[in-house]
Amino acid sequence: MDKLQQHWVIACIDGSAMSDHVVDAAAWIAEQVNSPLEIMHTLERDGLTRPIDHSASYRPNMREDLIQELAEQERAESKRLIVEGKQLLDAQKHRLAGLAIKNIMTKQRHGNLAEALKGIEDQIRVLVVGLRGEDHEDQEKVMGAQLEDTIRAIHKPIYVVNGVFQAPRSLLLAYNDTEAARKALKFVCESPLYADIEIHLVHVNDKPQIGQAILEAAEVSLIRSGRHYSTALLNGDPQTALLTYQQTQAIDLIVMGALTHGSLHQLFFGSMALKVLQRTTTSVLLIR
Repeated sequence: MDKLQQHWVIACIDGSAMSDHVVDAAAWIAEQVNSPLEIMHTLERDGLTRPIDHSASYRPNMREDLIQELAEQERAESKRLIVEGKQLLDAQKHRLAGLAIKNIMTKQRHGNLAEALKGIEDQIRVLVVGLRGEDHEDQEKVMGAQLEDTIRAIHKPIYVVNGVFQAPRSLLLAYNDTEAARKALKFVCESPLYADIEIHLVHVNDKPQIGQAILEAAEVSLIRSGRHYSTALLNGDPQTALLTYQQTQAIDLIVMGALTHGSLHQLFFGSMALKVLQRTTTSVLLIR
């Protein structure tokens, strides 16, 4: 099959320590689903060129000399960033030597992360990103500046890594019977990633009868898929209830739907997905 027709697991890296964990997660996914892996680094040009002060007094040819000097500086800076990016990519590919992944490719792309990914969206099977990049590496409660734009732009499963990666032994499927939640349930039931993982189907509802009916309807898909699962009906504040349950049960991964329809910005910023991403200490798989 032609490379452009394949569906790739895409790992997005930068110069942060989180990049190792992102690549480890992506490599695990690629092995499990037998997909090729692309390790991607993006190059943004913003800020490379300094503005010229047109109000200053210049001697003859001074302005032209300054423009040439700035252009040379920009070329040198661009070359440095390209070299550093290739070094990051080569180092990550070297870390994966010996793994049973059918194809590993490294790629530098230009533009911000969301723009670069949008151009290859049709080739993405699963996107793997870090919760924080190098700009927010030391801020544990801060979500990366480009993550929201990426989640809004890409309609593919997005695995958000939050710390050292270990292959998950259990997952919490946050279920609320929305379109996005039903997509997440379908993904968990069909993906080979979760065939042998303990699934906790969790619903938060202050009306027990309604909540139990929602859980029982969702169970049908899990039973048909042969998944190992348990259910939990919780009450109270949804994000607090979900995260408390995850911590109490020591669950490795949270799976949830995000951004169904309507105003994407409003939905995301007011959504459970954002609140969970801001507060959780574990990784999150978002299904669009």
